[in-house]
Amino acid sequence: MVLVMLEVEGVFKRMNLEKEKLRKEALKRRTQIIDKAKKDKIIQEKLLNIINDKNILNILIYVSKDLEVDTLSLIKKLLLLGKKVYVPRIENKLMDFYLLGSIANLKLGKFQILEPTGNTKFQDFQNCCMIVPGLLFDLEGNRLGYGGGYYDRYLSDKNIYKIGICYQEFQVLKLKTDKYDIKMDEVITEV
Repeated sequence: MVLVMLEVEGVFKRMNLEKEKLRKEALKRRTQIIDKAKKDKIIQEKLLNIINDKNILNILIYVSKDLEVDTLSLIKKLLLLGKKVYVPRIENKLMDFYLLGSIANLKLGKFQILEPTGNTKFQDFQNCCMIVPGLLFDLEGNRLGYGGGYYDRYLSDKNIYKIGICYQEFQVLKLKTDKYDIKMDEVITEV
């Protein structure tokens, strides 16, 4: 059982749920996000500041869908700034990141997620960061993903600066983790 404290509208509620139930609850709560566009813009600005402050050239980033924090607008800005943007593609149950030259080079792929059409695989682990999706993140940088384990497997043997992004109402005090879960170096919210 996963015992977490969720912060919702300033009130902590105790929830004793298994990971799947917690995922379903988080997905349901996404439909209730208020001021999404405003929050997305703040998170994007924070990410751009981090990327500029750290002078990061290579950015590994997922393409958002549905009610996730919008990364498509951020990807467009990063490309305009001349950054090397790599987005994930899943093949044979493995995820790798491929160079994206243009938004036009995305097509609908696995899980109905936009994926790159190019074949230039990410290999330069210097001067890079990864923007990681998640349903929930805790205050220690742990994340609850969608359950496929793709990011944990990809990151298990790589030294990349990892930034999780979420709305504040999806940041919890503590998530139960196991030995395969990869912790974020930083979690960015709109607050």
